[in-house]
Amino acid sequence: VYRMKFNETYAEMNKGTNEWKTILGGVLFFLGVTGVILIWQKHFMYGAIPHTFSEEWLSAQTKRMLDMRVNPVEGISAQWDFDKNEWKK
Repeated sequence: VYRMKFNETYAEMNKGTNEWKTILGGVLFFLGVTGVILIWQKHFMYGAIPHTFSEEWLSAQTKRMLDMRVNPVEGISAQWDFDKNEWKK
């Protein structure tokens, strides 16, 4: 008689859905596609890192800036001790 009046029992009516699994699967799918696109871009679109990022170049640039005494009041030359030839402490 209960089934004739109502389609579901109270427990069946309050049972959770599995919609979260679909949403999580969709989110993970699009994150995976985005990751593949980023890896493809890094491999095929971007070139090698410029030589100006190497340690030798950066140290030569810093030495040149110190030799030119660039920004001696508050900048890089203010932090260098020219008598001892080392960074100030």
